[in-house]
Amino acid sequence: MHEVKLPKLGDQIVDAEIIEWSVGEGEKVSEHQVIAVLETEKSSYDLESEFTGILHIVKQASDEKVQAGELIAVIAESEEEYEKVKSM
Repeated sequence: MHEVKLPKLGDQIVDAEIIEWSVGEGEKVSEHQVIAVLETEKSSYDLESEFTGILHIVKQASDEKVQAGELIAVIAESEEEYEKVKSM
């Protein structure tokens, strides 16, 4: 299981909005695949996965700001692990 946390997008940027998830809940993702679009006050960013596995979304796309370092998703390495993660 791999945690996906909102990255720090710059020295002055400590939060962002998740505009959309490019991959749906329970879908397989691969390393370097864009999984979400993030937006700060000044621009938008594509968030790429650092892992291969199955995506479980923790924070939904919304108008709510997410802080840098906050858990936004988990990438499970197997179907069994995904089933455990999504029930947490």
